[in-house]
Formats: sequence, structure tokens, C-alpha cells
Amino acid sequence: MLQTSYEAKTKDVWVFIETKDGKARNVGLELLNPGRRLAGIQGGKAVALVIGHNCEDAVKEAIAHGADKVLLVDNEVYGHYSTDAYTAAIVHCVEADCPTTILMGASPLGRDLGPRVAGRLKTGLTADCTLLEIGDFPINPVPGREQLHNQLLMTRPAFGGNTIATIACPNFRPQMATVRPGVMQ
Repeated sequence: MLQTSYEAKTKDVWVFIETKDGKARNVGLELLNPGRRLAGIQGGKAVALVIGHNCEDAVKEAIAHGADKVLLVDNEVYGHYSTDAYTAAIVHCVEADCPTTILMGASPLGRDLGPRVAGRLKTGLTADCTLLEIGDFPINPVPGREQLHNQLLMTRPAFGGNTIATIACPNFRPQMATVRPGVMQ
């Protein structure tokens, strides 16, 4: 039977930590702070997802930057980035323990990996976010339209930066977003 969508098994927020030579790259580490804040609002944990080879240093860095828990996929197959291998690893982890949200950096790697993971999981992905909040959707309710509470609201520039769009993914889990490097403290 074809899986058409996933149901969140936890209220956790996963943050994908990019690695290079076994060390964490800043693009993922800076997402642990908003990941922890969002997870706390929902009653979940901030979980660092580390994929690579010989990544003990990356695990220590993720914990030092606020991860409550680390999921480690460590094998020599992941020593160098491969879209298909990393996608399969993340999808396998989600199938085992689906979080409510997955955050990735909007780096070249994240921009390649994020849409592929979202496509395999049959969920949405908001790219290049600059702000992440938990709130009600729609923000300005339309009469007769139900307002959904405690949704991840992902804000990004639209139309060449002339306007700001706030997007939610109320019907599918996990919710996914790539976040521009350097916009989160």
C-alpha cells in the first residue's frame, strides 16, 4: 500500500545538521535555537539529525548548541554527500519516529535535499524562511473558515522581496522548512 502522508508520532522538532569532515557546519547549528524554542512551545524536544561518517564531533557540537537529543546516521556510505543516500536515510528515520517539524539550512545542500525529502514524505516544504513561529492559521480568519491552532507559521520573502508571505502546512506531517543561513541567532 502506498503511503500518502505521515502522522506525527512526537511533538519533536528535528534540525538537520550538515557535516564536513565529521564536524558540524554552522548552518544547522544556528537552527537549534529556534528548533528548541518551537519544540518547547509544542511540548516536544529539539532533536539534531546528524548524517555522515565519523561524526562524533558533530554530535558533541549539536549537544553543546542545545539539542535535547541526537539521531546519528553514521556510516562510510555517508562520508560524502549523496542526494539519494541522505534522502533515504532521513525518510527511514521519519518512518520510524515521525516528528512534527524538520528544519534544514537553505544552503546548497539543504536546497537540494529538502525538496527531495519532502517529495518522498508527501509533505510540504517552505523554502528560504526568515521567521518561524507557532500560532493560529489563517492569521486573518475568513468568516465560515475554521481557524487552526498551534500551527508552524513559516515566513519568507515573496515576489522578489517586495512582500512577505506566511505559510502553514496544516494537513501533512512533518512540516518542513529551509531557513536562510544567518537569520537565526
